[in-house]
Amino acid sequence: MLLTITFVLSACSSYNYYAVSNKPLTTQNYHTYAWIPEGQSKSTNVYNNDIATDRIVDAASKELENRGLKLDNANPDILVRYTAVVENQVKYYNEPIYYQPPYRLSPRVGYYRGRAYMYYSYFDPMPIYVGNEARKIKIKEGSIIIDLIDRKTKKVIWRGWAEGEVKNPENAINDIDLVVSNIFKKLT
Repeated sequence: MLLTITFVLSACSSYNYYAVSNKPLTTQNYHTYAWIPEGQSKSTNVYNNDIATDRIVDAASKELENRGLKLDNANPDILVRYTAVVENQVKYYNEPIYYQPPYRLSPRVGYYRGRAYMYYSYFDPMPIYVGNEARKIKIKEGSIIIDLIDRKTKKVIWRGWAEGEVKNPENAINDIDLVVSNIFKKLT
């Protein structure tokens, strides 16, 4: 039962995860990493604080160390950078509109022992689709982007990011560890 609950809650994640890479990241080519300052961001106060920064850096460092890389600020093979973006956007929804015809009695003809007689039956019609109504809803959409940069060539060799709605700033910061972990699952 606990496994089912965990699966259902993870399936309800409001984040989508993506990754692109220039070449495969292997521990044979890369052994160490170091952090560079946060990239340019259009962040609002959701990710623009020391707690969020520490959580992103700690979670990403843990994932990199799990993959065999060591932190070395003096001579790193890979430079790691993150960018947090939160911006207001508008989502459009098309909601179907149905017409429900009124209930009514309908006259009927019945036969009993060879004789016709009139009676009324109750008629409940099905709803009829008549079109769509467009609604627009303002949302906050957030992204956390993590770049791995080859120090020698100064090119991004891997970028992973998560996009999702930021409904509650407290939950957004509490979910950082899970979000960063899921971003690194895309690392090959």
